[in-house]
Amino acid sequence: MSEKKPLPVNRYANIKHNIGNGKPTILAFGMSHCYSCLAMSKLFAEVLQEHPEFQIYSVDGQKERLVSRDIYRLKEMPTQIFFDAAGNEVFRHTGAYRKAVLDIILKKYGFV
Repeated sequence: MSEKKPLPVNRYANIKHNIGNGKPTILAFGMSHCYSCLAMSKLFAEVLQEHPEFQIYSVDGQKERLVSRDIYRLKEMPTQIFFDAAGNEVFRHTGAYRKAVLDIILKKYGFV
């Protein structure tokens, strides 16, 4: 069995233009030393393998704290923010969850 790899970490400045580009988007904020953040990153990487058309981006909430704190008002990590195709925030979750729960969320908010 191969080790699951996490999503590559992106700089917010390099991906923010994708929010509202006609496709639903997920920003997964986490920190490199956080076990739950790493688990969520690996889960989202698995989802991207199943659905390469999805826009899911990992952002280091500690390195990008001006974004996480001032733009998105995050207080805890991991936090995932779901945007619809027009760029409106439709759902936000703090903490980790299992794939079955994520599948329900993706279905409810129009990803699948």
